[in-house]
Amino acid sequence: MAKTVLALALGSAAAFSPNAAPRATTIVRSDPNIKTDVGSGWKPESGGFSSTDTPDFFYDDDDERGDISNKIGFTDGIMGSTGLDKLKEQNTGGNNPGVEGALDVDPDVIGGYTCATAEAAGVKFELTTLAKMGRFDQEISIDMPAASDIPRLETITVKPVCMGFEDFYAGWSPETPPGFSVSPIQGRMERRGGEPSLFDIEVKADGQTGERVGYLCIVLPDDDEQFTIKVTVNCF
Repeated sequence: MAKTVLALALGSAAAFSPNAAPRATTIVRSDPNIKTDVGSGWKPESGGFSSTDTPDFFYDDDDERGDISNKIGFTDGIMGSTGLDKLKEQNTGGNNPGVEGALDVDPDVIGGYTCATAEAAGVKFELTTLAKMGRFDQEISIDMPAASDIPRLETITVKPVCMGFEDFYAGWSPETPPGFSVSPIQGRMERRGGEPSLFDIEVKADGQTGERVGYLCIVLPDDDEQFTIKVTVNCF
């Protein structure tokens, strides 16, 4: 019995003992073509600095720009690659673009804005729907002798209502009898809030007493706007 207990005890102790067998050693050999010390012997020049950057491209062998021994001035390329140096040369008179005198002013020509005629603009002087219903933008009355040889002049003002400058055309509707005229007949009206436009209405007597009615139409075709002014002349 004692021998059996001793054998079991020795067997259990052997189960927990470390393995005494030696481990195999693995040796890794590097590829002889792999170099790990390239450039390790480089040193900067004494007393100066040498760039180690590599350009993104290389010039052709016959291109002088590829010769790094050429001296480059500090102002070379300062204007960039967008042609600003050419623009500077042009502005300083070093380059002739071929348009000299294009903006010279002709002293025999009076400058200013000129709009097309009413006919060319396709404008028709007609009563609007509101005017036919008796609703006008302005109504003025003029009294004058029927036998007078002196025309009667009346000035009216029209305030601008458009957001921008607009061409206007002034004329009389077909319902207007002879003897009515207006000046100016065309021009440009200020934008909203600007100076009002002035129109001079001239009426001539025809030698007959009674009432004559004229309808002045001021048309702004580009903005589809029209001012209709009723002018009543009482001849006595």
